[in-house]
Amino acid sequence: MGDDCCKWKFCTKSGLKQVKVECGDDLRRLKDLDQKYWTALAASNTGLRFDSRTLEFLDTDGDGRVRVPELLAAIDFLESRGVDLDSLFVEDPEDEKKLSEIFGKLADLAKVEPSDAEKAAMKAWEDAPANDASIMPLKDATADADAALAAVEPLLEKFFTPAEDAPLVMEGPEVSLPLKGNINPKHADAIAAFVEKCVKPLVGEVEDLKRADFLKVKAAFAPYRAWAASKPVMNANAKAELETEERMVRYKMHLVEYIRNFVNQTNLYSCETEPIYLTGTLFIDGRECRLCFHVDNEAAHSALAAKSDCCIIYVKLSRKGEAARSVCAVITIGRTIPLYVGRNGIFYDRDGNVWDATITKVVMAQVSLCEAFWAPWRKIGELISEQVKKFVGDAQTKSVGGVTKTIDGVSAKPAAKPAADTSANGAALASSVAALGIGVGMVGAAFAGVVGLVAGLPWWKTAIGVLCVIMAVSLPSVVLAWFKLRRRDLGAILNAGGWAVNRPLRFSQKLAKRFTRKVGL
Repeated sequence: MGDDCCKWKFCTKSGLKQVKVECGDDLRRLKDLDQKYWTALAASNTGLRFDSRTLEFLDTDGDGRVRVPELLAAIDFLESRGVDLDSLFVEDPEDEKKLSEIFGKLADLAKVEPSDAEKAAMKAWEDAPANDASIMPLKDATADADAALAAVEPLLEKFFTPAEDAPLVMEGPEVSLPLKGNINPKHADAIAAFVEKCVKPLVGEVEDLKRADFLKVKAAFAPYRAWAASKPVMNANAKAELETEERMVRYKMHLVEYIRNFVNQTNLYSCETEPIYLTGTLFIDGRECRLCFHVDNEAAHSALAAKSDCCIIYVKLSRKGEAARSVCAVITIGRTIPLYVGRNGIFYDRDGNVWDATITKVVMAQVSLCEAFWAPWRKIGELISEQVKKFVGDAQTKSVGGVTKTIDGVSAKPAAKPAADTSANGAALASSVAALGIGVGMVGAAFAGVVGLVAGLPWWKTAIGVLCVIMAVSLPSVVLAWFKLRRRDLGAILNAGGWAVNRPLRFSQKLAKRFTRKVGL
């Protein structure tokens, strides 16, 4: 950025120095802003609370992600259309009216008679399958089969694509997909439809799908896809003009909001706004959790999100009449002990719809210094509890085993058997009481030793000694937690969701109390 740095205004939020975008001149000069200062370099279009049509316009290559050059191209587009960039920072009610007019013109355009050239082009397109048999490899079933292929194509591409660091010569048998077992239930129906509609007609009955078979199926549908994509558009010039108008209006309405979630994170750190990547609010365990993110694949997401040093709970959402989906919620205050798999809560999406929420996974991390202070003592208590249970259990087992051997070694009449059982139960009970008494005695002896050690000391020395013991146990845990709390990074969670976050998104304890609210706060 060099000497241009002085032309920018910066603000610092939770240690993140980020550029301010406040006027049209800032938008115009974004192409000169060193990309080290951008908080994101690419963003996923999945799970965003944002105008979907604007995302389509921004995503010029249609790959489901928006990158820096595409965002800069949107600004250049507005300038080329003579739009005052300062107007993007002011809400204009006329923009909604303009959109309505555009939709009306598109509806009227459908009634306009195409030109003779357009009619001829459409006729040639419709006749193409009759002149080229490769376009319809499965005749009337081709379109349905292509849809079945499209439903699983990304999965199979990923399955059959070797890792980038794989050697030239692969060891072991060729990778193949078993078609009759071990398929993830989430994709089983789609795979079954693909096999029935595509594999069987084109490859035949096979137990396993090899990469060559998959490529053969894709190649068979390539002519059909090329033909479908070449369908002439009636009144294409008029539609293109209307689409350009729509693009301009939508950029005016939404581009600044998107930039404030891409170039900087104004919406994340502001009290008045919500980032576009937050999906709603989770209420659980007396807490209101605002940091809720969309999740496609829980296992893959959690593996990366764990690097955020945040406590994260993964939640399955269900609602009558809607497909189940998953989100993750970041817990920033309170205690983590009450958060366990299977616990239920309520989730409100940003449209106000209510979903039932059930925890499916917890990524544990301490959320407060208070919890870190008591964590060692909780572990000591759990260890003592386990040892006492084990000691009592072992003593009881030995006692019951000894009584059983004694009874088995004595020849008793059948009529006396109930008495023997009663005697065994009594002996087991007595042994348990005795074992418990031994445990209590050991604790009592230890306590007596401590009392004897401090007997005769002034109370204040005793208090200082107890305090020193407590601090010696708890202080290391608190220090470690302090460093981890400062390292909490929401950027790692966005990266797990497909973003390319360029800089860490830390948050202070003050923000932590705003992101997660407890009863009484």
